[in-house]
Parts: sequence; C-alpha cells; structure tokens
Amino acid sequence: MRGATGMSGIFARVAAVLSAAVLLAACGEKGKHGAGPVAPPFVSGVEVVTLQPVARETVAEAVGTVRAKTSAAVAPQMMGRLTAVLVAEGSRVPAGALLATIDDQAVRAQLSSAEGAVAEAESAREEAERSVAQAEAGKTLAENTHARFRQLLAEKVVTQQEYDEVDAKRTVAVKEHERMLQKRAQADGKIAQAKGAAEAARAALAYAKLTAPFSGVVVEKRADAGSMAVPGVPLFLVEDPGRYRIEASVPETYLPLFKVGSAVQVVLDADPGVSFPATVTEVVPAIDPNSRTFTVKADLPAGKARTGQSGKVRFAAGKGTALAVPKRAITRAGGSDGVFSVGDDNVARLSPVTLGAEFGDRVEVLSGLSAGARVAVSPVDRLIDGAVVEARK
Repeated sequence: MRGATGMSGIFARVAAVLSAAVLLAACGEKGKHGAGPVAPPFVSGVEVVTLQPVARETVAEAVGTVRAKTSAAVAPQMMGRLTAVLVAEGSRVPAGALLATIDDQAVRAQLSSAEGAVAEAESAREEAERSVAQAEAGKTLAENTHARFRQLLAEKVVTQQEYDEVDAKRTVAVKEHERMLQKRAQADGKIAQAKGAAEAARAALAYAKLTAPFSGVVVEKRADAGSMAVPGVPLFLVEDPGRYRIEASVPETYLPLFKVGSAVQVVLDADPGVSFPATVTEVVPAIDPNSRTFTVKADLPAGKARTGQSGKVRFAAGKGTALAVPKRAITRAGGSDGVFSVGDDNVARLSPVTLGAEFGDRVEVLSGLSAGARVAVSPVDRLIDGAVVEARK
C-alpha cells in the first residue's frame, strides 16, 4: 500500500509539471500571435443620401489676372540725371505730387539765353519803331513837297529839273519807309522766335519734374537718384488703389454670352473657397488667333484684390445636369477632398473626389463618384475609413 501510494504521488507531480508546461506553451503562443482581430467601429444614426444628376445652370470659367482699372506709367520727357527720387514703392501720392527731379542746369542756361534774346529783340524792335516813325515823317514831307512842285510845274513857276529832283526825293522817302517797315517786321519776328525759345525752355524746365498724374499708390519704382532718365522709359508705375478689375481670356465659343453689364462670379486663387459677384464693364470682340480667346473685363468690389493676382471668372454657360453632393458631406484628408461612400455592406469607405463649381448648398462632383452612389452626409466627423454604419431611419 505504501508503495502504491508513493507511485500515485509521483504521477500527480508529473501531471502537474506537464500541465504547467502546456499552460506556459499556450501563453507563449498567444503572446506571439497577438490578442486576435479588432472589430471595426460602429457608427449609428448616419444620414445617407443617394446621388442623382440634378438640373442646373452649366457654369464655365476662364482664367484671368487682376489689374488696376486706372494706372499710369510715369516716364520723363527729357534726358538727364536724376537728382532726387522722393517716393518709394507703396507711397500714397496726391495728384500733382513731385515724384522725382532731373538735373536742369542745361535747361536753365537755355532759358536764360532765350530770355536775353527776347530782351535784345524787343530793344531792336523799339529802334525799328523809331526808324519807321522817322521814315514816315520823311515820306509825308516828300509827298507834300512833290504835290506843291507838281502844281508849280503846271504854273510854269519851277523847271522840269527841279520837279524831277523833288519827285526822286519822294521815291527815296517811300522806299526808305518801306524798308523801315520791313525792319520792324523782322524785329517782330525775332521777338516771336526768342519768346518761343523761352517758352520751350520753360516747358523743358517743367519736364525736369516728374509728378503724379492722379491720386494713387506708387506700385513700382524703377530708378534711384543718380540714374539716367531717358525720354519715354517709365520710371514709376502709379495706380488707383480703389478701382480694380479682372481681365480674363474666354474661349471664343462663349462670345455671344457676354455683353456690358453681364453678371459673373470671381474666385481669386489666393482664396479659392470664396467667390464674389462682379459686373462685366468691357468686352473686347477681337479674337486672339493664337489662343482663340477674347478678353472680358469685370470690375471688382473695392478691397477685394490687388494688381497681379490670378483668379477665375465663372459664368452661366447654359442649361444642363450635374452630379452634386451636399457641402456638409465633404471632408479633407491628406490635403485633398473626399466623401464617405456607403456600400451595400453598410461599410463607410473614404473616396477621393474632384470638385467643381458650387451652387446652393451643393458642390459639383467632377470625378470620383457616379450616379446611384450612397454618400454619408452626417455625422462625417465621427466616420473613419472602414467603419460600419447604421443609416438613420
């Protein structure tokens, strides 16, 4: 009995050891393969819509550039070295404000010379006027004497020779008077010429000052003091900061749709999520033969844009249909737009989409979805790719 009891104890201990080994092996196998698959999240109360084409105005768009409605390139009208530049880019200037000055020493010398010529010509004219007066007096005396001698000759009081001498003197006096009149006319011409030169010099002196053509902002400065100013080469660009417009190149097929006063929507690339209304103020009917486009200009509301910005002009291009999703269904993932589509298995899958124009509370879907697709509208912020959803009843 004692031997049997001893063997039973040994078997019990061996069984315990084997059980422990099996348990440890099982634990090790579980640690190696993980805790098993994780169930996907479940989201209830999800609003789902089925996409169908909807009737809408077809919207087309054209790329454009923002420019100031009123701008001016300020260029010098004389050559010379800039002695001062009084403004910087961004400076606000009133109409007539001094922008820069050009060295005017040579022009001042010309003006001084011209003014001297005017004084000299006027002095010569005064002398010519005195000569005319003397010649006119001599002519009058000669004519009166000639008249008396003609009467005396008729009365046989004077000889023919005496009369001929008086007649010759009269002829000389008339010619002298005519010569003095010509001299006075020449003096008048010299005065006019000298005054013209003086006026030209004064105008050139005014050209030495570059001024703002209207109230605005200096948006570009192309020279500094010491630079050489060349006639016709702009040194400043000034624009009216309160009046901007966008100039867009529109395909020629849309030419019949545009006229002055047409309403369009403008979207600037700097803020693509915001559009604002604008009015067409000019339609250039000429077609560019290279791009097959024409130019449309639309005024922008004050404070909406700056010169050089790029944007798009959107306009109604006729009736049509479009596949659209509610705006609240759109989510951003990885820097692109997407929506959660729900399949027949009620699993939400994130689908990237390409969006188009907005109309009402919807956005046109250009690619990524097709008609009949089921899209989750809310609560989008609780959804992840692969979540099981329960549609709201």
